[in-house]
Parts: sequence; C-alpha cells; structure tokens
Amino acid sequence: MSVAVVRPVTTLPSRPRRKPQAKSPRDLQRLLVQLSDAQATYSTSAFAHNIEKQLLGLTKSSTIPITRIVSLGLGSLSNTEKGQTRRIKQLAILLTIRESLQKHMKAGVVEVYAQDPTFTRQDEALLSSFDIRILRTASGASLGEAADVIDESTLVYSPFLTLEAYEQLLVGSRQLVQYLIGDDFNALLEKWPKYSAERMQVQKVTKAALGRYRRKAISGSGFWEEADGAYPMAVYAAQKKVKEKARI
Repeated sequence: MSVAVVRPVTTLPSRPRRKPQAKSPRDLQRLLVQLSDAQATYSTSAFAHNIEKQLLGLTKSSTIPITRIVSLGLGSLSNTEKGQTRRIKQLAILLTIRESLQKHMKAGVVEVYAQDPTFTRQDEALLSSFDIRILRTASGASLGEAADVIDESTLVYSPFLTLEAYEQLLVGSRQLVQYLIGDDFNALLEKWPKYSAERMQVQKVTKAALGRYRRKAISGSGFWEEADGAYPMAVYAAQKKVKEKARI
C-alpha cells in the first residue's frame, strides 16, 4: 500500500465529537484481521478485476486528475450487528480504489475522506490508521461536511447510501459530482414497490440527475456472499458536455 504524504486539508467548522464507549486494542486487531482477509479475497475476485478495468477507463478519459475520494455511508465497521462483513468489505474496496487511482493517475497521493453518523471512536481510529480523514454529519440523510469537500477532482464512493443523501448529492448539491461509485440506480428502481415513496425518490434522482452521467454496472463474482447483504453497484461518470457546462 502507498505511503501517505501530508497535504493541506480543507478547513472545516469544528463540531462536538461523540463519545461512544471505547473498545480494547484486541477488538481493533480483530478488525484489522477481518479487513486483511477481505482484501485478500477481493484481490483475486472477478469483481475486483471489473472495478480495476473501469477505474483505468476513468483515468484515461478524465481531463482533470482524480486527487480526492469522499466515502459516504460506509457504516460502522466495529458494530458486530448484521452487515458488518459487508461494511468491512466496502472498506477493502475503498482502499484498493485509492491504490489504483494513485497508480493510474500518477498524480501523487489521493486524499481520502470518510463520513458516516454511525462511526465510533474505534471506527475513526481504524480509518485514521489508513490516512483517511473523518468528516462529520448529524444525520445519514444529510451531506454534512462532505458538501464542503467535494470538488471537480473528487470521486464519491457511496455504497449503501441513503436515498435522502443521494438526492442532496446528485440533485441539490452546488457542486456537480464528476465521478461516483455507488448503488446502481437501475437496480434500485427494481427494489422498491411501484408506488412506494422510496421508488418515487429513486425516480426523482434518476430523472433530475442521472441523465448527465454515463453508467456502467459493476459485475463479477468471487467477492460478495449472500450473507453480506450487498447491493448491486455501478460507476457513474459525468459526460464531457456536462463538465464543460459546469465550468462556464
């Protein structure tokens, strides 16, 4: 893994920190072992090969280097309740995306930020050990401090993000998201009942924002298991005409 270099950080307003119960170093070590296992599984999977191929395509077609990743909705890694394996695997993907971008873009260190209202102190310690900076938000339905960090050189990584946050990110944000790796909205349309409020939200985001993007579904086996509860993902890249309009 590449060694991080200290770079200037966007100044963000200070907010009170939560103080969840601390866990032992043994718990942190257990998380690191789980993460290492997930990384090993990922590295040999067809799923990883598909993402790597799509990242290579992004870096070749982009006119502005991707120098920042903002992760939204990663979830608590230390929470042992349902979905922990999925969340740890999502982190494994995030770390590999950074490594791949640094290799392909040749633009030095790629900054990584992560934001989720469920992060505990242990989660933050784990993420910080990988040079991932923590952003604050009061709710999973809000963009929080991420809204001030996302710029035209940012790739947003958002598996399992709430629909409310997606609406703010893709419809209500003042900054056009150039690159997104997250939930596949085609699959989200099939997930919710026809007249449900959730399906209406998905349709709103699809109609108002996704026409600006090229979409490529992420496929491939060998990584996710049924017990992970993972959801289909896709890569979205703003089309060139949209990028040009955004600069005017």
